[in-house]
Amino acid sequence: MATPLVGIEINGGLGNQMFEYAAAMALSRRLGAGIACDTYLPRKDPARPLGLTAFGLGWNEVLGPRRRGPLRALGRGLGLSKSPFAGATYFEEYEGRFDPSFLDLETPCFLKGYFQSWRYFEGYEGEVRAAFDVDKLARGDASATVEARITAAANPIAIHVRRGDFSDTPENAALRGPLGADYYRMARALIEETVPNPTWFLFSDEPQTAMAELSDWPDLIPVTGMTMYEDIRLMALCRHFVIANSTFSWWAAWLGRAPDKTVVAPSKWFGPAHKQEVVVADLVPPEWRVV
Repeated sequence: MATPLVGIEINGGLGNQMFEYAAAMALSRRLGAGIACDTYLPRKDPARPLGLTAFGLGWNEVLGPRRRGPLRALGRGLGLSKSPFAGATYFEEYEGRFDPSFLDLETPCFLKGYFQSWRYFEGYEGEVRAAFDVDKLARGDASATVEARITAAANPIAIHVRRGDFSDTPENAALRGPLGADYYRMARALIEETVPNPTWFLFSDEPQTAMAELSDWPDLIPVTGMTMYEDIRLMALCRHFVIANSTFSWWAAWLGRAPDKTVVAPSKWFGPAHKQEVVVADLVPPEWRVV
């Protein structure tokens, strides 16, 4: 008898890929099934490569249902007619809220969406943390130097400023809603209410822009020249967090191991052009602080 499978389409950057895999893994554990990943999209997109492999994760590789394009015609067991998901339940999720019907799924099923909610893997947090153990990630000498500074600090704070494709065009800015300096100032004030002697480590895909936007913070320590894997690992090593409206820093904060960590998250995750309703309580764990 064939092993039952939970399939998932992997899409987006590293943070989104982690949410997708975490949802599929939690469902597969509940159903006693294996995991199959359709990694076609990140394998053809150099801007958003397949990052899950950096954690040493394994899965069955498959081309999922409703895939269109040249791979479907290759005839190697990847097309719809030969897929283990032919005739399976196809579950499409929309970003910004938790869909409780996810909990009613049975195998075989194939998942598509971003699954940006901690609720999709609630009850399986330990397994998710083990899967995304940041100590598995490769790092170089420069990373070790920053790690030593973080370790030496009494209260290292990771601050993430996301720019790049959040603000490179007016259309992207209207959709993604990059956070301004006011959010970071309010987040800093919240941290300073309860955290003595903070040391602020700034992580950004555009560090010079971020430093200019936060020029009234003379004590910011910019972390530059790292790979995305080094960045997420170093962020996770901090004790407290000010995250952006970004799944990348969401995961860094969630994976942070300090039991007394304070995490400040934004109340707005998208810009005015994003038409779907966003339920912040589904995105942000209840113990985090929302600004």
